[in-house]
Amino acid sequence: MPEPVAAALLIAYIAGAVLLVAALAKVLLSWSTGQRTRRAAAPVDVALQQRAATAMASVAQLANVPAPATDVLAILGAPTGAPEREVGDEGLAVTRFRAGRPTVVFAQVALTGLSPAAVQSLAAHELAHVLRRAHSSTTAHYAWLLGYLVLVLAGLSLTITALVAAPQLAGPAMLATMAAAVAFLGLQVAFDRREEIAADLFAIDLTRDLDAASELMLFYENNLARPLPARGLGRAWARLERRWFATHPEPQARLAAMRRHLADRPAT
Repeated sequence: MPEPVAAALLIAYIAGAVLLVAALAKVLLSWSTGQRTRRAAAPVDVALQQRAATAMASVAQLANVPAPATDVLAILGAPTGAPEREVGDEGLAVTRFRAGRPTVVFAQVALTGLSPAAVQSLAAHELAHVLRRAHSSTTAHYAWLLGYLVLVLAGLSLTITALVAAPQLAGPAMLATMAAAVAFLGLQVAFDRREEIAADLFAIDLTRDLDAASELMLFYENNLARPLPARGLGRAWARLERRWFATHPEPQARLAAMRRHLADRPAT
């Protein structure tokens, strides 16, 4: 293999390693910030705990299923954006599965900033995730991550082997590995988005309250969506990330899907 090509391959792998370390560092920093935030937060009001439990019990009764446990935290995950924002990176609610027991954790701001109907819509969305997870194993839930790691490691091994045994194939092997990795991530994002849309449709089927869903989506848009940079490469990257790498579709797209679904399935 010509020396310039070998040098380019080496630089590409080093750059990839740096990006991987940076991504892991960002995840760890967000986690540690969230832990510090939760430890420093004042205890959540008992009335808010009761409000969350009531909303979840209400939608569980509509779905005729047992209600999962609920909890309320001041902030879910690391705070987003400006320090005065009270919504964390994990959003308004998240479902956590520990020891096989699902718990829907609400952010405090969801219970103080939304109407009871919108909180119920949020609870119905999270209930959909609980029911879906109840029908899938933990192994299946994390299989995609294991598959991605195996794919990347296999591709790296093939590329290194090609560098030693058949240098002319090293370039194509690296490109194939990169293409497969990107396609794999894109497929996972597509599955995540499909699950979020399915949860939205389950919620609107259950509550039949488009006004509450509209309020919830507007709250997402105003409080969770990170502002786009004014111009330049940062703005272009933010748009690309929203369009292709965000696991949740844009709030307005979610609301439009719920509106179409409700129109197609009128109440009986």
